[in-house]
Amino acid sequence: MARRLPSLNGLKAFEAAARNESFTDAAAELLVSHAAISRHIKELEENLGTQLFVRTGRGVELTEAGQRFGSRLTPLFDQLADSAREAAAVGDVRPLRVSVQPSIASRWLVARLGSFNALHPDIELNIDPSNELIDFYVDPFDLGLRHGLGGWDDVEAVKLSDVVVFPVCSPAFLVKHPALKPADLVEMNLIHEDKKQWWADWLASAGVKSSGDWRGPIFQNQLALEAAEAGQGFALGDPILCTDSLLEGWLARPFNLDMKEHGGYWLVRRKGSRETGPMRAFREWLAGEFVETNKRFQQFKAKA
Repeated sequence: MARRLPSLNGLKAFEAAARNESFTDAAAELLVSHAAISRHIKELEENLGTQLFVRTGRGVELTEAGQRFGSRLTPLFDQLADSAREAAAVGDVRPLRVSVQPSIASRWLVARLGSFNALHPDIELNIDPSNELIDFYVDPFDLGLRHGLGGWDDVEAVKLSDVVVFPVCSPAFLVKHPALKPADLVEMNLIHEDKKQWWADWLASAGVKSSGDWRGPIFQNQLALEAAEAGQGFALGDPILCTDSLLEGWLARPFNLDMKEHGGYWLVRRKGSRETGPMRAFREWLAGEFVETNKRFQQFKAKA
């Protein structure tokens, strides 16, 4: 007898939304739009003839039917994923070469790779930390993890996360400078990266006028954040690079003011290339990790 199953896209959208308790986080994890998640779930509700979510002013909440369905569906998806990994593991080891900016690699990616390796023992990751833009027609890489504005002509690019920017410093440094206001930073030691304009932009977004005649050390890559952790002043960070350190107490946020940046984090591959199984596995795992980090940052902000 043929099985009567709902749309797989609807099931995937609902499972991710139920597990994350958020349409927005589900969309980020599955790398689709919020509207797509909403549409798939609406179609699933119509197919099942029952309401799975209640839309509230703050987001969505699972109905009793949604809670029961989600509690059964997630283990089934986990078993399906395990079966797929076991099938893929039979045979040769599959290499995957990824170019990653050093700051993302050292401050975020490396600490999480153990979970990817455990999930995909058949995929041999080769991570190369580099700031150079990849030329996939010359360089021997399958993927690149980059921060930027996007819109590159020679690559297929998938946005993994938008970015907000905010000042950070060491907790001890903050104790020495209590009751700070954004305008006070003009007289403080500001730690710069290549573009000193970042600080001018953040201060302007906080309503502070500045001359732009900045003094302070210039560091490359993740060294600006490490200098801030060492108590040398204020650096600018984002949730991906700073959430772990904020939760561990190595960094502090002096203000609850975020500047929305125009760029984001992207996964790129050669234009027109086919996405292989290892590429897809890494992309899906990476998207989930970005969602989880952003969720932890929002939880940290709510408690601050």
